[in-house]
Amino acid sequence: MKAEMQIRRAQAGDLAQLLGLYRQLSPGSPLMEPEVAQTIWETLLADPKVQVLVGQRRGELMGTVTLVVVPNLTQGGRPYALIENVITREDARGQGVASALMAYATEQARAQSAYKVMLITGRQAPEVHRLYARSGLRTDATAYFARL
Repeated sequence: MKAEMQIRRAQAGDLAQLLGLYRQLSPGSPLMEPEVAQTIWETLLADPKVQVLVGQRRGELMGTVTLVVVPNLTQGGRPYALIENVITREDARGQGVASALMAYATEQARAQSAYKVMLITGRQAPEVHRLYARSGLRTDATAYFARL
């Protein structure tokens, strides 16, 4: 029987495991010096608009998602939310980790009165698109972006 997964906000001590997950998400990304990663991590943890959420079983991080709730001067002042860096540990895929994290992130956005949640992906894998559709996201707009 699988242990119950706990979803929570990431904490200072989660950095090493998170960096391992991010490596699985983007293996070609340049490595950062530990001091640089630590500084960025501290900035993320201190920002009240950012929630790095993790799913944990028996002390091991199974997955993560980052939620950013952005203040907004339209929609009656209701913020909008962005979801980024959705990743499930390779050996935990297909076990509902990402679905649970996406549902929790959406609940957190709703609790902060966000009027919409957005996610942009360049991934073409059908299972990724099915996950996002099951999470209540739909593709009804054209996304324009530039890698900088």
